[in-house]
Amino acid sequence: MRVVVLVLVLVLTAVSMTACGAEGDDDAAASSPTTPAKTPSPYRGLPDGATPTDASPAGVHVGDDLLIHVITYGSSGNPALVRKAAAEGQTVTVTVKPVEGRISTMDYVPTTSTFVLPPGVDTRKPVTFVLGSFGAVTVDAITPGAQAWVDVED
Repeated sequence: MRVVVLVLVLVLTAVSMTACGAEGDDDAAASSPTTPAKTPSPYRGLPDGATPTDASPAGVHVGDDLLIHVITYGSSGNPALVRKAAAEGQTVTVTVKPVEGRISTMDYVPTTSTFVLPPGVDTRKPVTFVLGSFGAVTVDAITPGAQAWVDVED
């Protein structure tokens, strides 16, 4: 009997949630660009197609799905990860940093953080990404495979 009641409650909850949409919601959803609800967790390594320059400590790569991948080189135990991204015009300021107070390892490996491009950026024009203390890079447009790497000054 408990199982029947539980199943009935779940079905009623699902039906009531689908009925909660406002009239016209389907049209709004159809005209909006699809945006992933969740980005991949940061991971050690490079995204497919990324080709970093020698000795560059960081870069940006646009994925096939138009997600923005920020690649940083450094500690695998406390890598610099994307914490926040905000856009003003064609400049995206990305907060990229390790966890304060956490011990870092002495290795030097790539770590990739991924985020959705903030609204308001014209994907057809050049976009500058300010990557905190790593520096800034500019991609010509937000197209699959576009990438730019921080230049290392001698």
